[in-house]
Amino acid sequence: MTPMRRTSRRWALGVPLFALGLWMLQVAPPPDADAPAPTSQPAADAVQAVVAMPTTAATHVLPAAPRSASPPTPAAAGQVEVCGFGAVTLAADDPYLLQYLPAPLHQRTLDALEARLRASADPAVRAAGLLIGAKAREDGRSRIEQLARLAMVSTDPRVYAMALEACQDSGAAGAASCSLLSRAQWVRLEPDNAQPWLELAAQARQQRDTEGESEAMRLAAQAQRSEALAGSFPALVDQGLGPQVPVLQRTLAMSVSWRLQSTWGSSHTSQAHAWCTADLDADSERRRVCEAVAETFAFRSRSVADLGIGVALGRHLGWPAARLQALQQEHDALSGGGGAPLVGIDFSCEAIERVQDWMRQVATRGERQATRDVLVRSGRSVEDWGAQYRRNVDLASLTVETAATGTGGQDPP
Repeated sequence: MTPMRRTSRRWALGVPLFALGLWMLQVAPPPDADAPAPTSQPAADAVQAVVAMPTTAATHVLPAAPRSASPPTPAAAGQVEVCGFGAVTLAADDPYLLQYLPAPLHQRTLDALEARLRASADPAVRAAGLLIGAKAREDGRSRIEQLARLAMVSTDPRVYAMALEACQDSGAAGAASCSLLSRAQWVRLEPDNAQPWLELAAQARQQRDTEGESEAMRLAAQAQRSEALAGSFPALVDQGLGPQVPVLQRTLAMSVSWRLQSTWGSSHTSQAHAWCTADLDADSERRRVCEAVAETFAFRSRSVADLGIGVALGRHLGWPAARLQALQQEHDALSGGGGAPLVGIDFSCEAIERVQDWMRQVATRGERQATRDVLVRSGRSVEDWGAQYRRNVDLASLTVETAATGTGGQDPP
């Protein structure tokens, strides 16, 4: 089964990043870009009662971020810190800091980062190094080939998920090993995770295989959890670096892994929506499947985004108003709770440590529980956080509408 492909998403040079951590790398392909690397190896009690988080998900212990023996020298006016490099002068209209690093230093640091990951004894860390190398260079096909071959002999679903992600990119055109990968194998490696089944169903829909789509959806309904590798990818990269990595390598690793997480391709959301917004009254089996999928998203996922999908599906399925209200309140509070640090502007050592601490919490407790903890520590109520989130959404919608009409918020004549 040939993996679905999508338009190439190369990491452009010097593009500024704002909220949501969309990070762009300034990377020129080195002469030996395809040379092989060494191969050694918080929440209120009422909300917490609504959603019970899974207790069987794998956890990872991340090394503590190395702290400087002495505090960094304060940057002069107009300058900001890049942890591991020093102060750089920031242009007022261009806040993306890593482009101010000398290009050779940037390239050497990226090369060393990739080589360190690819020398790991953990196949998933080696796969992460190959994926970073493939995405960060104009011609990453040889790395995609190596990653696909690694997946073919691995029983680790994380390796397989990374290989499928790499093979979806148009840069994988001509990578023969990608044709040997399939979502059918991915679900065999991770049958209790709904997301591979939904990806398989999406592929069957694309191929107009109605029977295959129905069967994949039925099996997705039996899964006990919904968990995407993209959400824990930065933690995997940081774990692979270990505690002794040079500080600038850690800074760059934080950047590239969050960038890759933000662009990770997934069709499980659109598949669940497409399948479960059909006429369910005339198809009791489809309704049963969609009920189970919605329950998984709403109650057995570690992701805030999945909770939102569960709420939307539950509304279409006609769940009781009180249940929907409680779930919607949790979703809005967690979305507005400011759990994840804003990534992409601040590269100071203090900010890098904050991000690493957040990754550690997400890796061990899941995004939803980690954000609940943030809400509890804030001292603000769930209702307050939810109301703030809705105000922000309304404001963003008004801003978009104003920009589109050019009327300053007034109806056009």
